[in-house]
Amino acid sequence: MKLKKFIIFLPVIALFLTLLVPACKNTQASQELTVYIWEGYLPDSVADIFEQETGITLNINLITGNDEMFTFLKGGGRADIIMPTQNQVNRFYTEELAQPLDLDKIPNYANVAESFKGQGWSMWNGEQIGSGDTYVIAYVFGTSGIVVNTDKYADSLEAVDWDILFDKTLKERVSSKNSAESLMICLDLMGIPRTNLITDTAATLESVRSKAVELKNNVLKFYDTGAEVLDLLNNEEIWVSHIWDGGGRNLESSDPKFRYVLPSTGGFGWTDTFMIPADAENPEGAHEFINFMLRPDIAAAVVSESNYTTTIEGSIDLAEGINKDLYVYTDEELAKLVWQLNFPEEVVAAYNDFWEELSTVN
Repeated sequence: MKLKKFIIFLPVIALFLTLLVPACKNTQASQELTVYIWEGYLPDSVADIFEQETGITLNINLITGNDEMFTFLKGGGRADIIMPTQNQVNRFYTEELAQPLDLDKIPNYANVAESFKGQGWSMWNGEQIGSGDTYVIAYVFGTSGIVVNTDKYADSLEAVDWDILFDKTLKERVSSKNSAESLMICLDLMGIPRTNLITDTAATLESVRSKAVELKNNVLKFYDTGAEVLDLLNNEEIWVSHIWDGGGRNLESSDPKFRYVLPSTGGFGWTDTFMIPADAENPEGAHEFINFMLRPDIAAAVVSESNYTTTIEGSIDLAEGINKDLYVYTDEELAKLVWQLNFPEEVVAAYNDFWEELSTVN
């Protein structure tokens, strides 16, 4: 009799187990978060606090470029958080690779400086940027400028400009980022409007080829990562380089012979943003992560680790172990910052292909 009852209930047990297994998987998935983030933006101490406070395990992946994130998602890769730079976000919108943020789940959005809220590139209505839902939140703000080893380069830095990278007396003592940002330096020096890349992409790229080749012939190498350029400078293999301000402050803080300056005609301004991919497996956890990172105490830890500025009000005041004077820009410097345009995908693909071909072929 017992055997009959056991046999009768086997289908019920099987059904129960079938329903239970997916539920367990979903519960487990909700306790994990896959994050693709720039170097220095998620210190170990911060990651530990998040995991302890939430019980969510972070799967952290460091990224070196926007194309890496875009290609990864477009190819079917899965992530819960990515951090595209503001001039690249439109590529993710048009390819339906991002989802709108639920700001009600991010109350710490109130801590973001007002000047970084409501920016046109942060909104998307399904057809164009500038209106609709908020898709990204600006987090780390910075500039691109020039770092100089003043022990090796004795000239005045008062009027230094991007053309220092082309100085023949510094041949193979300079470097620049192995990215299209170096191409933008060439465009700006030649006085070619960046909007020309939209109106006549092929002709504009050809018009800048000679200048880009001149840069290539003058650099020791185009560097790929922040760690690489720091090594090149610290080892005095190079004396001058295009660099992001976080790396520049790192060098200035470690050795007074290094100076980070913005070109007299204007440095580049940028901000990296938090975005939740359309196919995120844990969007709830992703919102929780963003809200956590927008806390002033957490943003302060990011400042201390990365030497970059965050958009969170009060983060620099709370940051420890930094020379806060290095984070001050004059009104004139801020007014001169050049912000990259949100180019259409076909333009980005064209100038990336152009740069790759030019920078890798001898």
